[in-house]
Formats: sequence, structure tokens, C-alpha cells
Amino acid sequence: MNHQLNSSLGIIILDEHGHFKHTNEVAQHFLYYFETFKSHFQENIQHYCLLECLCEITNLSINDGIIFIQPLSNVVLLERENKKSAEVYNELYEVINSSFDGIVISDNKGLILHQNPAYGNITGLHPSECIGRNLTELEELGVIDHSATLQALYKNDSVTINQSINTGKNVLVSAVPIRDKTGDIKKVVNNVRDLTQLNQLETEIQTLEETNQKITEELKSLKEQLNPKLSLISSSAKMKEVIERALKIAQIDSGVIIQGESGVGKEKIVNLIHMHSLRKKKPLIKINCGAIPENLLESELFGYVSGSFTGASKQGKIGLIEAANDGILFLDEIGEMPLDLQVKILRVLEEREITPVGGTTPRTVNVRIIAATNRDLNAMVQAGEFRKDLFYRLNIIPIIIPPLRERKEDVIPLTYHFLKELNEQYGLNKQISSEVLERLRRYDWPGNVRELQNMVERIVLMSEDNVLKSAHIDKEFSNDRVNDRVETMIPEANVPLKQYLASIEIHFLKERIKEHPSLRSAARSLDIDQSTLVRKMKRYNLRVEDIK
Repeated sequence: MNHQLNSSLGIIILDEHGHFKHTNEVAQHFLYYFETFKSHFQENIQHYCLLECLCEITNLSINDGIIFIQPLSNVVLLERENKKSAEVYNELYEVINSSFDGIVISDNKGLILHQNPAYGNITGLHPSECIGRNLTELEELGVIDHSATLQALYKNDSVTINQSINTGKNVLVSAVPIRDKTGDIKKVVNNVRDLTQLNQLETEIQTLEETNQKITEELKSLKEQLNPKLSLISSSAKMKEVIERALKIAQIDSGVIIQGESGVGKEKIVNLIHMHSLRKKKPLIKINCGAIPENLLESELFGYVSGSFTGASKQGKIGLIEAANDGILFLDEIGEMPLDLQVKILRVLEEREITPVGGTTPRTVNVRIIAATNRDLNAMVQAGEFRKDLFYRLNIIPIIIPPLRERKEDVIPLTYHFLKELNEQYGLNKQISSEVLERLRRYDWPGNVRELQNMVERIVLMSEDNVLKSAHIDKEFSNDRVNDRVETMIPEANVPLKQYLASIEIHFLKERIKEHPSLRSAARSLDIDQSTLVRKMKRYNLRVEDIK
């Protein structure tokens, strides 16, 4: 065996026991497979090929114990590599063709080399229309409006575009360049998705969102109707008729005057109208015309421009009418509005325009006005205290709310309603006895629903028992009578003069407020400005609803 043979072959020599006796350098690279060599040797297999270790094996003879290892030639290795490359290519081909997205491969000149079945399904273009053709040609023929591949080649970078196809399809195409080792573009791979389907899904999502929004609004509306602060409790036929009338006129913009004594729930009816009107998503602005001094009422309603009067804001101020634009303006105690201001309200109703105080340019408004009063506007019109034209403009659909004493059927349902609301608010579990309910039902309630609500709250919160009985209500009615007389009592002789005078002033203020329908008329009887009366009420913590 010469030197050349030794240098090209691997040689393993075994002893009589089958152990290594000698191995050359080439053979040492294959010793991992020695057990395989040995088993074949013992089976007297003289020549075979092991592809897993890329070599040919020759067993010289059993007696000599010599194994020759011939590594496969470069040609064999190249063939094997080509076979492996073909297998990889076939696998990639299968992956590309099984993709849900459309895939198109072109060369660096824009020539289409391959398209998968999904591309044909998405676009409606058959492979015969595309493969072997240049994308420039497809653009010129109008098959596609513009090519992502050509843009990627021009920009030397990836691009994503919306593409229109002459089959009527719209697709989203992402073109990604494939580069060689030097960085030059060899091919361009396009990923194509059907925008038509995506747009359809987007439309469906939008429809679902709109449906969800509608359901949300309906649930909100139901929740509002169940809200104790917005709910209207009625058992009597008179009150049910009032509610039905309010619901009928909710979606029209005709003039409405709500009439009724203080505390009957005029504001509740306004809330009901707004909640069921076409303007329910727009503002509901409320203002008590009798609680604001005459010299301020106009600027509150119409706003003012900069520098209109002393003390005015430099930026001017938007009025409540304009703030209620597209919504509803509730003018409570409309009977207390001055005659000169009534003319301007009439203009709002007829011309749909306002002019801010100190301004010269009218502003267009779209507002529905609902008025309310506890006074007899007919009598005021006859006496010249209320404009006849404004009265008839507002009083197209009158709503008259009867006092609680004329609808005693509502007393017990209202009592349970207020009791439930208080229990939930304060985490209580109060109940009310039948004798108390009967006492409440028989009472005349000069303060109407507001007085009933105050009384229920008082006996619930002041009683330590879970069941409210006659003793509790007797005590509170007794306290009311004491409160009615307390102002006439002479203070103790040793009280300071300031306290003595304050008690007398409180007495007179309460008496005049009780006697008159509004703060403005009460102030006139006291010979003071309305603003002075309001300031004194704040000082003594007096509220109209508590006094009346």
C-alpha cells in the first residue's frame, strides 16, 4: 500500500478481537460510524456505501482485519446538494402555493416568474395572463392601475400600495425586494390581500358598531326612565292624563305653558318632554325668571358683548338662549318676567334671532321655549301685567298639573318611591306602617309633592326605628307647627341686639315670601331690590321651597 493510497483513503486495522489496532488521519473523521463498519465487517459484507456519512466502505478480508474508507467524490457531493436544493425548492413551492394570501414573484426587470393559486382567486387573473409577462405591459394594458414591484425596483426599497385590477377587485400589495450577497435586487416578492373583502368586513364592523351604539342609547334611555330623579310616579287619572299630554307634544315644537302650584312637579314634566323629544341629545337649559334681578335677567338670557355695562366681562358672555341652541330653554316663573323683556322673547319665538346686550348684529338661534308658572297668566293679561301676544304664542298647548290634594291616589305611590330612593341612597332598610301611609294620604299638602318628599326624608332620617309609625310623623308635624310660630316669639332678653334684629328680619322675610308668588313681588312689598332680598336669603340660609 503506497503513500498516495494512504493519503486518500481512510484505513482502519483491527486486531483478532475486533479492536482498533491502527487508524490513519482520514479514518479518524469517520470513527463515529465505527460500530456500523464493524457490524458489516463481521457479516462479511465486503463493499457498501453509507450516505449518512458520505463514504464508500471496502472490507479487505476477515483475516487481515482491514477496513478501507473512501470519501465520496465532489461530483457525488454536488449531486447530493442539488438533490437537497431541489427538495427545499419543492417545499418552498408548496408553501407558497398553499398560502391564503396571494403571492407573485418577479425578477429584477419586472418579469413575472410565478403566481400562486390564491392570487388568481383574489384578483380573477389567470396565470396565463401574468406569468412570463412584464408588469410594465400589464400597466399599459390597464390590467392593473400601477405596479408595486416596479415602484419597489425604482425606490430600491419595500413599498405597500392599494391596487385596482380590471376585474373590479381592489387589493393591498406589499412588494419586498430579495437581494444577493452584494445587495443587488435579484427578485421581488409581492404579498397580495383582497381589500374588497376587507372593505366588506369594515362595513360590517361599522354596521355592528352603529347597532351597538343604538342599543347603548336605548339602554341609556331605559336607565334614564328608571332613574328616580327623572321618573314620574302617577296613579291618579289626572296625573296620567298630564303625562300622556306631555308625551304627545314632546316631538313637536309648539309653544307650551306648564301651569301648577309650587312643588307640583313642573320641572319633572319638562325633563320628560326633553327626554322624549327630537332634541334630547341637545342642551336643556333652565332658568327661574323670578329668582334673578330684573337688571340682570336680560344679560343672562341674551348675553352681552364686551363693554356693554360696568362690571361686564371684557370677553363678553354668551346668553342662556344661545347656550340652549338646538335644544330646549325652560323659563320657569315666566309670569315674573318684565314686560320689556317679554317683547324680546316674542322676537326669539317669531324671528329665531337674538341680539346680545350692547350688540347690534342679530344671531340666529334654533331653540324650543317651554314656560311654566304658578300664577294665573289669563288674569295677568287682563290686568296688563303680561303681554297678550306672548301669552298666545306660548300657550298653544297648555299643561295644567293638579295639586297633590286633588290627586290623593298619588300620595302612597310617591311615598314608597321616596322611601325606596332614600333606602338606596343611605343604605337603609326602613319600612312604613299602614297608619302612617293613611295619615300622609289624608293630609292636604299645601307644598304639594315637594313637601311630601321633604316629610318622608325627614321621618326616615330622624327615626331610629326601621318601621315608621304614627309617633314619628306626629313629632315632625308638631315640629312644623312650632316652626310656623317660632318667628313670632320674642327672643330672650339677654340675646345680643344683632341676633334679636336678625330674628325679626327672618320673620318678615319668610312672611312676605309666603304671601307673594315670586321673589320680585315679595321684594317690592318689602320696598327693597330683588337682589337685596336674594342676598339676605343667602345670609340666613333661606330657601323658597322650604318656606312655602
